[in-house]
Amino acid sequence: MIEEELLNRHIGREELAEDIVDPERLTRLAALLDRDWSPDEEVPPLAHFVLFRPAQRQSVLSNDGHAMRNPDGMLPALPLPGRMWAGSRMRFERPLVSGARIQRRSKLFSATAKSAKSGSLVFCTVEHEIRHSDSAELLITEQQDIVYRGGHEGPGLAKRPEIEPDFKPESTRSFRVGSVEMFRYSALTFNGHRIHYDRDYARKEEGYQGLVVHGPLLATMLFDHVSQVAQGRRIAEFSFRALSPSFDEEQLTIGASIDGSSAKFCVTNPAGLAMTGQAKLVPA
Repeated sequence: MIEEELLNRHIGREELAEDIVDPERLTRLAALLDRDWSPDEEVPPLAHFVLFRPAQRQSVLSNDGHAMRNPDGMLPALPLPGRMWAGSRMRFERPLVSGARIQRRSKLFSATAKSAKSGSLVFCTVEHEIRHSDSAELLITEQQDIVYRGGHEGPGLAKRPEIEPDFKPESTRSFRVGSVEMFRYSALTFNGHRIHYDRDYARKEEGYQGLVVHGPLLATMLFDHVSQVAQGRRIAEFSFRALSPSFDEEQLTIGASIDGSSAKFCVTNPAGLAMTGQAKLVPA
């Protein structure tokens, strides 16, 4: 069991990062979504996911491609090898502008240990504030949920959850995410986690059936779909929760329903629900 003292020592710790809303990265994000983009247009969906990229030296990376756990870092140095971005809740106060200098202040808001049939779990919530560097104007707030778990055990592949969708969407779009798209997103975000590009590692070390589609990539595609069916309205708030892994070349389906200013949406894979979420729409 994870000691509460270890978790409590980290709660409240902060990190500060700075970046530029880089038009080159935004162009490549748009290209990944199969569209053109120019700096005088609105930034592509969830563009802040491709900003503030990690830059750890190669010598401090673990076998899984993540940076080694740092006892002095914001997140606790847990003895649990698995790590997953489980969801986020975002509010968009002001639009990102291409070329602007921005900063992100991050704080560990909570860290809670729980026990499950699969072993120990730790749920961490990190609060992000993204502001304009010069004016300090608030642009985006986000609460990001990170789950730590034990490693895969057993001779076979892990069985993923089978969750039935809880609503019938009004609009749907089916698609497949292949290894090329996943490689490009990993490169765009400088994400070294091997489950997204090393099939042997994903299967043998972590028990997955194939390459795991990035949760933030699915969320970006969800945001993009909701934007297209929102009838000209702007997404002011957006949240998503990852429920089950999706793998490369599977048929996935995005579904969305809009009721007034609220949108409800999901991604399904062959096993059932992969991701759910909600959005608040306001006039553009």
